[in-house]
Amino acid sequence: MNRRKAMVGILAVTGMGIAAFTTKKFFFGNPKVQRGQLRQHLSLITEMIDIIIPPTDTPGAKEAHVQDYILGYMEFCAPNKEYVNFLHGLYEVQDSCNNMYGANFEGCTMEEKNEILKDLDGSYSANDFINKIEVKLRGRSFFTILRSLTIEGYCTSKLGATELLAYQPIPTVYQAEINIQPTQKAWATR
Repeated sequence: MNRRKAMVGILAVTGMGIAAFTTKKFFFGNPKVQRGQLRQHLSLITEMIDIIIPPTDTPGAKEAHVQDYILGYMEFCAPNKEYVNFLHGLYEVQDSCNNMYGANFEGCTMEEKNEILKDLDGSYSANDFINKIEVKLRGRSFFTILRSLTIEGYCTSKLGATELLAYQPIPTVYQAEINIQPTQKAWATR
């Protein structure tokens, strides 16, 4: 093989790699995200989770301190893609509240808050295939993250596990099948 052709090929491949990296950096920016911005949105997160799981005869998500669980997960465990989606989602909620009702989310009435969250829930495609592709490319959506973390945080909190779910701190004998009564609560442990 001709050495000159080999060197030209190596330089061409290297040049294309450098050009692709520079173009990605220029057009898509730095993928690094500055963590620690969610603390200033704690009141918004608290109000939103209180709409998702409101207090009834059992305590709501706010009383179970689910907002602290969400904040801790998003700051320390969430991938950058999800963190960015969540942060942008919080900004979009505040912008849409200001545009539609002239107030931020915390200042809206209960009906307006429910309408905003209903719009967020219904704004995603029902096509499962498209959702899978979108999640793969962009990560989970803001409302999907908020809803799943709210439910997860509530069911694993002390209040949620002991008052909403049936909790047995000391398990007894394993039974493969048990009959559940019509008004019985779901089990807190698996």
